Amino acid sequence: MKTYKPYRQQLRRSFFLSTVMPVFLVMLIGIISFYTLYIWVEHRTVQQHVNQTQHAIVQASQQTELDISKLKTTFKELNTTDSQDLTALNRMLFKMIHEQPGTLYFVVTQHHQQVTTNNYEDQRLNTLYLLNTYNVTFKNGPASIQIYLAQTPRIDEILKDSGQSTVIVDRFDNILFTNSEHFRLDDKWQPPQFGFISDAVKINQNGDRLIQFKNIHDTLEDGIILLIIMGLVLILFILFGLFNAHNMAKRQTQDIEAIIQRIYYAKNRHLGRYQPLAQPSELEEINTYIYDLFESNEKLIHSIENTEQRLREIQLKEIERQFQPHFLFNTMQTIQYLITLSPQLAQQVVQQLSQMLRYTLRVKSNHVQIKDELDYIQQYVAIQNVRFDHMIHLEYEIQSDLYTAQIGKMMIQPLVENAIKHGRTG
Repeated sequence: MKTYKPYRQQLRRSFFLSTVMPVFLVMLIGIISFYTLYIWVEHRTVQQHVNQTQHAIVQASQQTELDISKLKTTFKELNTTDSQDLTALNRMLFKMIHEQPGTLYFVVTQHHQQVTTNNYEDQRLNTLYLLNTYNVTFKNGPASIQIYLAQTPRIDEILKDSGQSTVIVDRFDNILFTNSEHFRLDDKWQPPQFGFISDAVKINQNGDRLIQFKNIHDTLEDGIILLIIMGLVLILFILFGLFNAHNMAKRQTQDIEAIIQRIYYAKNRHLGRYQPLAQPSELEEINTYIYDLFESNEKLIHSIENTEQRLREIQLKEIERQFQPHFLFNTMQTIQYLITLSPQLAQQVVQQLSQMLRYTLRVKSNHVQIKDELDYIQQYVAIQNVRFDHMIHLEYEIQSDLYTAQIGKMMIQPLVENAIKHGRTG
């Protein structure tokens, strides 16, 4: 029987597309929207942070400049070669530095030699940002005070909380300061075209720029676990959708497949008794119609078979009716003739005729075995040979396993009779 699973597959595909695909599209649109919103929010955050960092650096620069200008008169009374004056100088500069919110270092240089500094940790000055250089005069001659910026609390907070790094470059894009692992000092500032969000502002008259940026790849790497979880959830949902679509398609098509199966059984006349469908629906009318049509066809087929059977019986009776009077008349004349000439042969013909009549009258079935029909033909040919002076020769070839096969009664006799009537010569 031909199966109609393609229809179920089409229905399952439709259910799957109508349930899983919308959710997949919603998730995809959600991810894209989330990414877009994330970029927009991060860009706004970078703008806010760069302004806050600029304010902190400018404020530190202005405050140190104000403090240095106030101390210039005092510096003129100090001798840097005198230990007491040097201690007083350190105390004043320490106080000025510690009043600032950031981490600052000062270096006092006179006659190309370092006089004093608070860089006790031996920080490399080239890794620090030179905030300002102030020319001052001490009692023993002119000198310069350089203020270096190592960090501000706001820069640390931004890096720790938001993952945004800080870079300060000069007007030639040379990196003067950075707390990022992606860039090195004295390199050129060349941010990648993709994956970076940045904003820049000027921080002094020299053209130095403060750049706040964020590497989105770092954040996306942190979100890989979330994406994996979402992917697993999506895969589970797809599997659930496939399973659900398969069950729904099976429920929707089982009645149709049952009807198709019953049509197949009806074609092969094996439908059986009426069976309702599993689910009440309009398809039940088709199911009922199939059974009604099958019942009508069965009645019609039985009627035709009975009619054909009766017709065959009538034809057989007609053959017997036509055969017996004619054959009996000829045989009786032959017996009458043989009684005077050969009583023994006449007796033999009478016995053969009686066996033929016994076969005709006693066998009521319309089908007989081939061996019985051949015995009947042998008796018939033997009687005919008496009439025609043994001119008839009966030969037949048949496999031994076919002797018990069934054939129609009196089926061979008309053929032999016609052969005798039309086949002999003279």
